[in-house]
This record gives sequence, structure tokens and C-alpha cells, in this order.
Amino acid sequence: MQEHRRRPLWVVELEADGISGFGEISSLELPNYSSEWSSGSGHLMKKLILPWLMERRVLDFKSLDWLVGNGASRFGLECALVDLLAKRAGMGLTSFLRLLFDTDAYNPTAEMAFGVAIGAASGWSDALKQLEEASRYGARRVKFKVDRPAALQFLSMSVPKKVSEIVLDFNGCLRREDSWLLRELDRLELRFIEEPSSDMDISDYLRLSKVLDTRLFLDESTANRGFADLARSMCRNNLGFVVKPFRFGSVVRLNNALDLLEKNGISCYLGGMFESAIGRRFLLAFGSHRCFTETGDMAPSNWYFSRDVEPGLFARRGENRLKASFELGSEVSELIGHDCTQECTTFS
Repeated sequence: MQEHRRRPLWVVELEADGISGFGEISSLELPNYSSEWSSGSGHLMKKLILPWLMERRVLDFKSLDWLVGNGASRFGLECALVDLLAKRAGMGLTSFLRLLFDTDAYNPTAEMAFGVAIGAASGWSDALKQLEEASRYGARRVKFKVDRPAALQFLSMSVPKKVSEIVLDFNGCLRREDSWLLRELDRLELRFIEEPSSDMDISDYLRLSKVLDTRLFLDESTANRGFADLARSMCRNNLGFVVKPFRFGSVVRLNNALDLLEKNGISCYLGGMFESAIGRRFLLAFGSHRCFTETGDMAPSNWYFSRDVEPGLFARRGENRLKASFELGSEVSELIGHDCTQECTTFS
């Protein structure tokens, strides 16, 4: 397992009429994956976003339309609002999403297979041990995060068939001239290859998809003309899409994107960001949308964390389904090892 023993965690709590709603800001400790990072997100929330909202005495799903970037901060705040409104309505998250967006696209009774991510760039020995562990946890899919040298090794390896689906994720590290490597990997019956190169744009991927049998999955960073244009370009091609909820910022924008993916018939899966149980329940709720055709990154708490915010989301060994209806209840019972400053902002 890839345990995160000391992960900074920002939790947004909104309270009204004695009911609390919780959201999680899904940013990592360093800005080495996106432009956001944990300390920066916390500073932004405390010093700018909350004071700005207090001055105007209003909070809804349009309140932060002025905010450019910083999707994780906005998404965490809006998830807390969704949670609060759902609890006031006496509904679970997934059922409330149906009401909020007036849609039947979300399925409160959905049970979803899950996948896990395993780093392989530092060596295949440990990665293959974790593959064995993933199979015992009941994961349907394993995504190996690789660089060019690790992928070259993978070509000559005999990887045990421990899970149903294998994916390679390059995180954009290949260059245009490495397209030959993708053609070599094409013969290995991978489920798909994710984010091969940051050098390529959508036109490059469209050309490449016509000569590969293996699907290529991209994220919204490829959309230099906007998400709608990207979705239309991907339609009827051998391309798929990775949905990272926080990157859309607004829950409304995320819902619109999921509807657009479904409308265009684009294969897609829900990507995680090592969320705690607070953020993971939103992954499960949004992950019940019928647009999702692929196994998502919705691993249980005990895959990444030695201890999680209580109550964590745990799967028994051999159990490979997670329920969209997972709920925390009316309050978070315990924040393990947190440093609470008791800072609060009150709307009157």
C-alpha cells in the first residue's frame, strides 16, 4: 500500500441551524501536480475567500464565479455547502445531487468497482508487490504511474495477471518523438494509457488515436479551447477522459461536464487525489453519474492511509464494490491528529 502518514488536510465546515456540512480541499503538500498546494489553499481560504463572503453575507453556487483558478479551494467550499443542504433536506449526497441538478443521472444505489494507483518510476519490484496487495483488496484496476525508463522495462516484463485491468499513466512525461513507445505498448492489451505527453495537443492525440488500438485518456489540461470543444473533438475517436473533480472548481461546472461527456458518448473515469473519507464520499456520489464507463480511482481509506478521518471508508479484503450512498452522518466524529485552531467565520 502507498500510505500517507502525515498528509496536510484542510476541511471546510459550514454550520446552520445546528447542522454541519463538510468539504475537503484536495490539494497536495507541494505544487508539483497542480498550481495549488495545501498551505496555499488554506491561506487563500482564511485570508481571502471567507472574508470576501463575510463582507457580502451570501453563499451560493455562484458566489465564487469571480475566482480564477484555485479549483480545489472552491470545490471544497461548495462540497461543504452541498453536504449542509443535503443534511437539512434529510437526504444522502447522491440523492441530493439528483434534486440539486434536476436529473436522474446519479444513482444512489450504485455499487462501483474501484482501482488503485501504484508508483513504478522508482522500481518495479515494490510496484509488483503492491499489485499483489491490490488484488487481495479486490481492486479491479491497477494504474501504474510510470516514466519513460519504467515503461521501457515494462515492455520486457511478464506482469502477473492479478487484476482485471492494467493502465499506464505517464503524467505527461513523454515527448512527441516518443510516439514509437506508445506503438510498442499498444501490443500489451492495456486497458488504456493515460496522459502520455504534455507536448501533444488534441490534434496530435487525434492523429495518434487512429493508429493505436489502445485508447488514450486525457484530462482537461489538453483543452486549450475549452472543455466543450475538447469533448466534441474526442467524440467518435479512440480517446477517453479523466475527470478530476476539483479541477472543475464549481460543482455546477462539474455536473455540466459529466452531462456533456455522457451526451457525446465519451469513455471516462473518475480520478482521485488521495482524498480522506470526507472528500472520498463526494467522489462516490459524483462517481454514480451514468457517464462513467471505466473503473475509477475510488480506493478505500485503508489503501492510502494508515488512519483516516473517522469514520473511514473501508473495504474488506476481496470486496471489490464501493457504495455511492456512503455517508458521514451529521458530523465528523474525529479528525485524527489534526491541529484545530478553532478559527470560525459566522454568517448572521
